Amino acid sequence: QIHMSQESKKPRIFVTGHTRGIGKAIFELYKSKDYFCYGVSKSEGLDVDKDCDAVVEQMANFKYIVLNAYAKDSQLRMLKGIIDLYKDDEKHVAVITSTSGTQAGMDSSLKQQEYNWYCKNKKELIEFIEKAQQDFYDYPIQIYDVCPDTVNTDMSDGLWDEYPKLNAEDVAECVDMCFSKSYNINKIVIQKNAK
Repeated sequence: QIHMSQESKKPRIFVTGHTRGIGKAIFELYKSKDYFCYGVSKSEGLDVDKDCDAVVEQMANFKYIVLNAYAKDSQLRMLKGIIDLYKDDEKHVAVITSTSGTQAGMDSSLKQQEYNWYCKNKKELIEFIEKAQQDFYDYPIQIYDVCPDTVNTDMSDGLWDEYPKLNAEDVAECVDMCFSKSYNINKIVIQKNAK
């Protein structure tokens, strides 16, 4: 008779970019729910862009996955890798996109090339998710688009100060809705109400 350790009985969640901002809020939320939480981040030596395939392979034993870290098109490449490897597994994959990837969210006043690439990458990601949700409708894998407007993180510091910003915890709460509801949420767009 083999007894599983308490640790291995816990639900398991994998978060990219778990040391700051949205990823950290998600990681902390699930730690408080007593999940086995595992994260990868650049600050801890794994780069989701350069180490994309290795990161996806590490997700094998996790039911819940959050693709949060942004580095070029790494979220899209990871999602494609997850689908290739795990489409027949009961995995729940929340992808943190951005309203910057939608018509409404593109901010043409920001002329920086990097931001334009960000918008382009997020737009491709959102479009891919929509298609994948239809293509893999009958598969055990579930993919959720968690699409926040501006979030109050290091990344948005000094930008869009005239708009109300979400807290990272608001995004974590929406990821939890996707993972915990008995019905499927394909896309959740989160905006802070102006007071």
